[in-house]
Amino acid sequence: MLSAPVLTLTGVLALTLALIHQLPLLRDDRDPARRPDDLGAVSRVAAREVRAGDPVLFLPVQTRNVALAYPGAFRGARDVALAESGAVSGSLYGREVGAESLRRRLAGLERVWVVADRDLLAGRWRPGSPVERAKLAVLAERFVPGEESVQGDVTVRLYVRRPSAGGSRPALSGSPPPLPVPPRPALR
Repeated sequence: MLSAPVLTLTGVLALTLALIHQLPLLRDDRDPARRPDDLGAVSRVAAREVRAGDPVLFLPVQTRNVALAYPGAFRGARDVALAESGAVSGSLYGREVGAESLRRRLAGLERVWVVADRDLLAGRWRPGSPVERAKLAVLAERFVPGEESVQGDVTVRLYVRRPSAGGSRPALSGSPPPLPVPPRPALR
């Protein structure tokens, strides 16, 4: 029978070997280039494009994680769908307004930055939530996509109000004119 110190040493050695074997895999998991959602890259785009006071819409709600991880990139931006922050609601992403309230909030906007799942915008999946479906519907009905930046699985895209049927609307001071629809990124 093995003595207690030998048994302990054998256990410590086994755990050390297991950790050494797993260390390269754990290091690779932390490499931003291997992540489909490089939140740092998305936040850099937002910091460059989104200005204080600009409305932002996260689609689906889980893409709000970039603003939670890098709040400085969204400082001063208005989260159009947010009713209560995560701290107030006791949840990670906060509580969003209902579909009708969201429609009213978006109705008064000339432009909105959308931080979205690329596959969702491309129509490769459909959200189950009525609020998420309302976000997509209002964007399709009332806005046209403009400039965008794709970072992995996340797209940051500016949407501008569609011109009215009776002619183009006068641009608000400081608001750019509607931009042409950019080409869709190639599928991976």
